[in-house]
Amino acid sequence: MKNLGMTALAKATMLACALVPSNPTTTLASSDPRGINSEAPKNSFGIRYSYSSLGITWRHEFTTLNHFEAFIQPISTDPVKEFNFYGGRYIHNFPQSEFPFTPYVFLGVGMSTYQNNMPNPLLKENNKLNKCFGYALGQGVETKISDHLSLSGDVAITRLNDEPDQMLGIIRMGVGMHYTLK
Repeated sequence: MKNLGMTALAKATMLACALVPSNPTTTLASSDPRGINSEAPKNSFGIRYSYSSLGITWRHEFTTLNHFEAFIQPISTDPVKEFNFYGGRYIHNFPQSEFPFTPYVFLGVGMSTYQNNMPNPLLKENNKLNKCFGYALGQGVETKISDHLSLSGDVAITRLNDEPDQMLGIIRMGVGMHYTLK
């Protein structure tokens, strides 16, 4: 299963690189608030909470419109159903000049671990640790608090390959805070 997690992260990275333009400084002046001759790509670090798991993130900004975010969420906040998520996502921003927030859409892939600590024998549940591949599609908004700090909130439809013949689908809401290095 370790290979499955690395494969998912590698696929997420390849997907993000394939979707990013080959020349990261070429964007439309009207949709790029930093302008065509903007500074070098930025990195940011943060914390993220989404559906009973908490962790850290790293985001790389290729252009104002295109980002890649890797996340590790190993802290489960639900003692009964422990979810943990590891993966990455491609984020596409829609910059706004009239509003203080930036809407975005994203596509993510990764691995999840799940353990039910109070199984229900009537539903034939067990308490073994399950590892599964998953993907998500969602949308959200991000707002800048200062030059370096931003808050984001999003909602995603997440599908997890729980068993060979089953798919677990959940709607996940998430919030995050990022600190941008300049």
